[in-house]
Amino acid sequence: MLDVRRLRVLQAVVETGSVTRAAARLSYTPSAISQQLATLEREAGLALVERAGRGLRPTAAGRLLADHATGVLARLDEAEAALGALRDGRTGRVSVVAFSTAGASLVPIAVRDFRRDHPGVAVDVAVAEPDEAVDRVRSGRCDVGIIVPPGDPATVVADLHSRHLLDDPYRVVLPADHALADRARIRLADLAGEPWIGTASAPGYCQQQVLDACVAAGFTPRYAIEADEYPATQGYAAAGLGVALVPLLALGATAPGVVVRRVDGPEPARRVCAVTRPALLETRAVTALLDAFGSAAAAQVLRS
Repeated sequence: MLDVRRLRVLQAVVETGSVTRAAARLSYTPSAISQQLATLEREAGLALVERAGRGLRPTAAGRLLADHATGVLARLDEAEAALGALRDGRTGRVSVVAFSTAGASLVPIAVRDFRRDHPGVAVDVAVAEPDEAVDRVRSGRCDVGIIVPPGDPATVVADLHSRHLLDDPYRVVLPADHALADRARIRLADLAGEPWIGTASAPGYCQQQVLDACVAAGFTPRYAIEADEYPATQGYAAAGLGVALVPLLALGATAPGVVVRRVDGPEPARRVCAVTRPALLETRAVTALLDAFGSAAAAQVLRS
């Protein structure tokens, strides 16, 4: 197999007509050029250059190989440039998968800012619950996952790189005409006798946060209704059918007929993290996307 570096030496010798000038172009010594050229001739099995006065000129075999080398080296230069652009985050494609309520504000802001700073990189966005998102990242079907890990990320996703983004606090959602609606903060214990609204689309860990907070307040919530999504949860609350704890990321828009209040006392919150495969941390586009999520999360915390 022909060595690429020796092909570059041959190209320089043919184009300059001199070992000395080829050495100057490639920052080699003349003896190194001569050695590389002699080795290439042995590999080719043919003389590639011949004396022409004080210089050198290619033989038929040398001209043939130099012509091919020009195309090969040009393609290699293009490949190196493309690889550099990919490594530096100037081109390429990245994919992110996130749980649905992260799509209300966190994901759009992060993707917008990333595209502004890296216009040459395409971004694919999909929705999946945390378990599926982690599977997609692990299997290579996705680059970055935005998840609510069911426990300590150091053990749940120990094989992945995890970055904590924010703690998403829960808020009390209740009918606007509720007896407690005029309070700025509401103790969970004061809602012990209320009918509660659950949300089926919330993964087990998110629902467990609600249950744990209520148990800590001295009661177990009595679920009267199970809504399919958080907007439906607000709808049932607006109709006066119950109260709920809803994470702030899911409250981008407040439905008419409900009020949203902070918890008076220890505030339950779910942890939101970004995960990726460790090998992808060498790719600038992925690290830049993680940084964009970090900035979007910081802005979200300030608004809360």
